[in-house]
Amino acid sequence: MDRVDLRAVFEQLKRSTDTFGPLIRQQAEQIPDRIALRFEDETVTYGAYNEAVNRLAATLRRQGVAPGLPVAILCLNSPLFLATLGAVAKLGGIAALVNTHVTGAALTHVLRASDARVGITDAHALTALDAVAGSHPVRFLAEAPASTSLPRDVRPLDGAVGTAPEPDIPDVRGDDVFLYIYTSGTTGYPKPAIVRHLRFTMGGVTLSQLLGIEPGETIYAPLPLYHGESLFVGFSPAFRVGGAFASRRRFSASAFLDDVRHHAAVAFVYVGELCRYLLRQPATAADRDHQLRVAAGAGLRPDIWTTFQQRFGLPRIIEMYGATEGNIALQNDGGRPGSV
Repeated sequence: MDRVDLRAVFEQLKRSTDTFGPLIRQQAEQIPDRIALRFEDETVTYGAYNEAVNRLAATLRRQGVAPGLPVAILCLNSPLFLATLGAVAKLGGIAALVNTHVTGAALTHVLRASDARVGITDAHALTALDAVAGSHPVRFLAEAPASTSLPRDVRPLDGAVGTAPEPDIPDVRGDDVFLYIYTSGTTGYPKPAIVRHLRFTMGGVTLSQLLGIEPGETIYAPLPLYHGESLFVGFSPAFRVGGAFASRRRFSASAFLDDVRHHAAVAFVYVGELCRYLLRQPATAADRDHQLRVAAGAGLRPDIWTTFQQRFGLPRIIEMYGATEGNIALQNDGGRPGSV
């Protein structure tokens, strides 16, 4: 796309109801049997994803979630995380994405700052939630084994199986708020940055073209979903074109290439020192045994760029720069080492 095209798309999407909720329904109707999510050894089709979204939307509606109301998501990378994101989108709510490493007073602050009264969590977060029970207003629903002891303000997540009707999607537009993504908090506790539907949609529209992703192809992003990189550069582009988004609960340098091969990924998303961690793995003759065409992300240092690209035989690297709370992003789509 040229600059004029992008500006036209931007202005159109600000007013458009082409947001994530309707897109979920559309993809489920058009490509129900195509794989949408790949998590380790689990796959989820577009049809199954839509059904999970509808079940969670029904559950959240019973908890009082309505357009404009926040829902806290405190989960490791998982289909549950992304199904909750979709449910919030279909209800017109706001998803507050909570860092799974935040604990104690910082977790209390983050939950209070979200203004959420309901949240979705998993078994991993129960210890942290137990430690701050009673210090925040969020009442969590947890996906956890039946025998799990839950904190006093956490209840089991019901409605995980079966079917639920397609909800009536409210009139949500591109300039409505979709996400609260917390900054790193360099001047204090993490602060929620406001992200609108437009930004999420634009990530899918523009980055799918920049990455060259085709329907049915896979983007691998082993980064936390509570940060923007995985969502905007990985999940949104893959979902927009009818591709698959692949991830894992936590990043593993030793399992990286096995994952890439297992999912037949053609693109992967990096951030920070992830590429340096991969270079520290013992070199093998299979380092170039993959289908990757492009790597995209932020923070690939100039001192390892060429070494990384040559060792793993990556045809293309797209280095980006942007801030969650900012309104502009830069991309080095020319592949010049060290530039953004």
